[in-house]
Amino acid sequence: MFPQMGPIANLFSPATQTEILGILQREQDRAMALLSSSPMLASLFVLYAKQAAVLESASATPSPESEEWKALQNTTATLREEIKELNSENLGLTKELESAKAFRSQVSSLEEINTTRQDDIKFLRAELAGARERYDQNTADSNAEKAALQVRILDLEVCLYPCLIIE
Repeated sequence: MFPQMGPIANLFSPATQTEILGILQREQDRAMALLSSSPMLASLFVLYAKQAAVLESASATPSPESEEWKALQNTTATLREEIKELNSENLGLTKELESAKAFRSQVSSLEEINTTRQDDIKFLRAELAGARERYDQNTADSNAEKAALQVRILDLEVCLYPCLIIE
């Protein structure tokens, strides 16, 4: 889309010319992206381009009193307003983006804390399960020992009972 380079281009090496063309292409792509993001800006730009082409084809600069000049001034004023609005919108979006990044950072920190807490809970549940098993085993052992002692007491009572009757 760029015109052929004139005699000044011969001052640069082919590699430098390639770099310059690359930079110009990227800037052209950015300009096209900006125009495509705002239909109003695009239509104003097309209107401006058409008027600029008409003015360029004319040999003399239009007078400040002409309709063309007034139309160009109106277009320029409209474009400036659009730029102000876009800059304001851009500033707002930048602030929102910064807020979103801060929020995302907080969420990330909370996720890390949550993961740590989840690991702690798993560990404590495993400890609790082990303690329950030991408690259940101790209760069973205690009940078995109690039952064995009761049997022994009964045996002793049976042995002692005849001795108590004889006396």
